[in-house]
Amino acid sequence: MQFKHSQEIDAPADYVFARITNFKKFENHSGPTGFSFKRQGRLPVRIGTRWDISVPVRGRPRRFSAELSEHTPPRTLSYKSASLKYEGVMSLTVKPVSDTSCRLDIQVVAKSRSFATSLVFNTIRLARRRINKRMNAEMKKFAKRLAAEYRTTPTKTPT
Repeated sequence: MQFKHSQEIDAPADYVFARITNFKKFENHSGPTGFSFKRQGRLPVRIGTRWDISVPVRGRPRRFSAELSEHTPPRTLSYKSASLKYEGVMSLTVKPVSDTSCRLDIQVVAKSRSFATSLVFNTIRLARRRINKRMNAEMKKFAKRLAAEYRTTPTKTPT
């Protein structure tokens, strides 16, 4: 199963990469979505750092862990996750379009390792159109928020 999305952002690539690698902000996020992102251990973030992640799906929290597998500033960031039931990789790539804009490409690839998980993945495939629509809407909001933050930041560096 694979999902891809590209979104143009009116902010420089270095700024966007710095924002998506602001791990402390993700870890401290507590919004109404029910999403949580907790780092395992206290060491600084580096290749191999793991997070416990909880995402609400159909009213139930789905928990898994993810490991930082690639971190190549200022362009690429990848996470991998694996269990007895599935394996997956999420890659984020920031590509400059001009001095003041860039494109954020996101790719999620997941493979099932069990019959039960393949049934869940088939359900997700059936909902692909709705998932892509929601992802597009969320990415547009994210792009607008990043562009607005960039325009209002006096020093043009992320916080």
